[in-house]
Amino acid sequence: MGDTFQTIVDLDAPPQDAPRLAERVIEWLVAEGIVLAQAEPGWALGDDPAHPPGPDWHKAVAHARWGAPEGLVVHTGHQVFYSTHVTANTVTCPRCGQTTTVEGEVTPRFGTAMNAWYETGAADVDCPGCAGSVPLPAWRWADHAYAFAHLGFKFWNWPALSDEFRARTARFLEGHDTALLMGKI
Repeated sequence: MGDTFQTIVDLDAPPQDAPRLAERVIEWLVAEGIVLAQAEPGWALGDDPAHPPGPDWHKAVAHARWGAPEGLVVHTGHQVFYSTHVTANTVTCPRCGQTTTVEGEVTPRFGTAMNAWYETGAADVDCPGCAGSVPLPAWRWADHAYAFAHLGFKFWNWPALSDEFRARTARFLEGHDTALLMGKI
């Protein structure tokens, strides 16, 4: 069976604003009864404390009948977010618009940058099209395969989050661009 996750990633939050924005979203989710205020261990895969689902968790999902959720883990600080539901392994340069398949000699370029982002929260990749140096978070991955950001909300084993809920979450993130990354492990 496995465990599933859905992560709403704020693609625009600067590192200094991530904790404030996370607190704002959690306050809203608690007020709505979607999650409980106190994050606790044991409500998510791994050791991260997670907010247990609240009595009105169904307000966040498209179809509540598809199961009961586990916890919500809030990630602040530089993170490598990923999806396991990927059909294309391509990335597009935000400067020139060239789409590149991430394989062969291109893979080490992105792999090195991903490792640097994971370690330091900063990394650039030279575009094979325009030769410009582009910050790793600016690249756009097909199917939201990856997101390199400072704020993410990972929902463990929740039924599919509704489009309305994701839009409301973005409003609490001051209208920042968001991505939904999904997976199963």
